[in-house]
Amino acid sequence: MILGTGAAALAGLIIVAASVRADRIMAVPHWRLLAGNTTMSMITIMIGSILVQLPQTPSALGAELMTLNLVCGILLPGRVIVYVLRKRADLSLHVPAIAALLYALAGAGGLSLLLHRGGGMYLTTAAYLAYLPLGVLNAYKLLLPKF
Repeated sequence: MILGTGAAALAGLIIVAASVRADRIMAVPHWRLLAGNTTMSMITIMIGSILVQLPQTPSALGAELMTLNLVCGILLPGRVIVYVLRKRADLSLHVPAIAALLYALAGAGGLSLLLHRGGGMYLTTAAYLAYLPLGVLNAYKLLLPKF
């Protein structure tokens, strides 16, 4: 529950940050991807937090979390990684690579629930907790007066 509300608050902050600097963010594809992906990532954490609260079996929750996180891990940081590699942009791949690994860890938590073995929700929670500071970092980057 706490992760979901924190992610929702960060999503709102990122939307405000992107709105304040919309002219500059929309002019640079990398910043546009960063703003969109970070917002969607916070929404993903919020959706994952909602799924945990629904009455369902651990196997169903595991399948939902695994699917949600693996799809978002491919679609969100994957787009940034492909953009940087295709355009040969002089941008760091550290943050999108970390984000993809965190999505994989959260998906592994879902798989663990599905198989009734391993860390289960501890893995997903750890991934989401680690992802929140990346959202703060990206919001800060978007608010900087000069990129």
